[in-house]
Amino acid sequence: MDEARNELRSVLDRCELWMRAASAAPETPADWSQELLEDAGTMKRLRTRAASTLINVALLGAFSSGKSFLLSGLQRGLELVEVPTSNGQTADKFVGLLPSSPIPTTACPASVVPVDEQATVDASGTGYLRVRFTDSGEDEWEDVGNSPAPSVVAAYAMHEADMTDRLRAHRGREVAELEIMLAKAELPAKLYDLPGYGSPNPIHDMIVRTAMADADCFMYVTHASRTLSERDLDLIRFLYDHYLLSRKRVVWVVTAIDAADNLDFRNAPEWQATVARNNDYLRENFTLDGRPDLGFIGEGFLPVSPANEARADKLSADGAEAAAQRMHAESRMATLRQAIEDLISTGTGTKHIAAVATEAQVLMAPRNQVLTERLSNERLEIDELKELLESQQRGLELLDTALPRIREDLERKLQNRIARTVRPFTRLAGHLHTELDHVIRATDLNRPTKANQIQVSKAQVLRTWIEAQAGPATLWTEQFEAFKQDIVQTVDQVFGDKDLAGRLPDFTLDVNNLSVPQQARPSTTRHDVVQRAAALVGIVTPVAAGGGWLYGLAAAGTLFPPAGLVAGVAALVFLGVHRRKRRISSLQVLQDEWISAMDSEAAAIKEQFTLATSVQGTDVIDHLMDNLAQYREQLERSRDHVRERIAHPENQARQGSIDQLESLCTEADALLESLRTLKAM
Repeated sequence: MDEARNELRSVLDRCELWMRAASAAPETPADWSQELLEDAGTMKRLRTRAASTLINVALLGAFSSGKSFLLSGLQRGLELVEVPTSNGQTADKFVGLLPSSPIPTTACPASVVPVDEQATVDASGTGYLRVRFTDSGEDEWEDVGNSPAPSVVAAYAMHEADMTDRLRAHRGREVAELEIMLAKAELPAKLYDLPGYGSPNPIHDMIVRTAMADADCFMYVTHASRTLSERDLDLIRFLYDHYLLSRKRVVWVVTAIDAADNLDFRNAPEWQATVARNNDYLRENFTLDGRPDLGFIGEGFLPVSPANEARADKLSADGAEAAAQRMHAESRMATLRQAIEDLISTGTGTKHIAAVATEAQVLMAPRNQVLTERLSNERLEIDELKELLESQQRGLELLDTALPRIREDLERKLQNRIARTVRPFTRLAGHLHTELDHVIRATDLNRPTKANQIQVSKAQVLRTWIEAQAGPATLWTEQFEAFKQDIVQTVDQVFGDKDLAGRLPDFTLDVNNLSVPQQARPSTTRHDVVQRAAALVGIVTPVAAGGGWLYGLAAAGTLFPPAGLVAGVAALVFLGVHRRKRRISSLQVLQDEWISAMDSEAAAIKEQFTLATSVQGTDVIDHLMDNLAQYREQLERSRDHVRERIAHPENQARQGSIDQLESLCTEADALLESLRTLKAM
């Protein structure tokens, strides 16, 4: 893993140098130099990502469970300081990267992102804080600065903090999320501190869902002073639904064991009983075929104490090494970090390296293509140039007339393939009734743990049905592959050029590579894609499905992305029905409500599955259209250059330009080959 990451960093460094050198290439358009310098900056940021982040971890848990405190500790950003008290004494105070003990009405999502020494901002000390507001655009961040005081971070993270600690221009604005970029982080992991599913703020809830789609794994955090109870069930079940359909691992953590270290009647620390009861709770409430679902539960809860590790660091600084080592061992934080490192080494690390290599390839390939074509033109004689000019003009005219027709044809084919995919949903309600009606009738739904068992069973039934050989997920996998072939055939038929795919800017008409990082397509927002996809399949209110969250799930690259969305929608439908049911006292009436509600659940799941498949297909169409538009732009630039060559035939002293272009193209070819190798890891 380290070898691959070092190789990627080296290649990205060379890519950045190439971009800067290529900005001075001869015979290029007027805006070429500025565009290449901007690309060089993007490549530098990619290099920072490659050096710092190999896994995305989303921390979930009840409010005031210690997530923020734990996050600070994981990145060694927790410090123990002595502060004076009113009686003239001193007291211990822990200062972290994020404020601790958030409450439901004030907390906002936060993330801590590792960066390396080449970051564009000063991320030393306690990091560089930036924020995004609810009135900002999708990726519009505003800087706060380096190593902000805890009160400043709190002023952005919590409404009840003193707003005057914010920058003047930021006062009175609602924070959507905040991010701390941190140099010299302990773990190469982006850590999301999420306020929990079902946040009272809809924008925060949207960010939570998007982060869950981006996460490689989850960390469920609970405080050592209390055990899991019925109030945790909704969140853990939502996580379980997500796990069933995405198979993302969950790391279970009991934090603050130092706050529960009193000995019980067996002379064992109280936190040990908390860990045991929490593990029992998971095993009792999340079963598969009557046994604990160990794929979800794993080895159970890990006990840790970030505070003890901070105490150990202070002891070490004071020269008490023996006491510091004992305190480090008691903190058990090294065990938790190792669990994350193990996840990196078993898959997420290579995935992140491949993702960064893909983004670098997206930047490099079209630039290299422009120079390669320019080099080819420079070598042509006048008669050949005239023939090329006629061909380019015909190509431009064809593109102008064909683009709208191509989109219309592909959207029609996508509709047909989605219609074939969702046919099994006519049987879903009946299947749920067959599998669950008798179980519901035999269950006391007034008991939350029993009600949870029904929901767990429903999620398992849904997963099995979706993944079945004739299920929607399997059908969509087949139909989506066929749709990719539809795209290749359409381009071939319209342009009559089987080699056109290889000449498009991002080389994306490879049937297995019809996606592009969203940040490489600034003209298309997630919201736009969702809205167009909804219109395509006749859904009136797509925003209710989650907007960017839906886009993230559909583009997440799992075996069947829409399945993850289905889990979330099922949980949403359940929560709405569940709140109504709490007011029903008669068990029989309650059971009738649960049974009848499955019809509306099945309808909602079908609608959102349909929307998710449409999002995935529409995104591919958008990418194709973006590529064809870029191809048209390149073709137009090339035509203009050829005209200039024809207009100045006396200019034969072109060997210097040819030599310079040859050198750039040779280096770019080598870099792209290295990126393809890293991408295929």
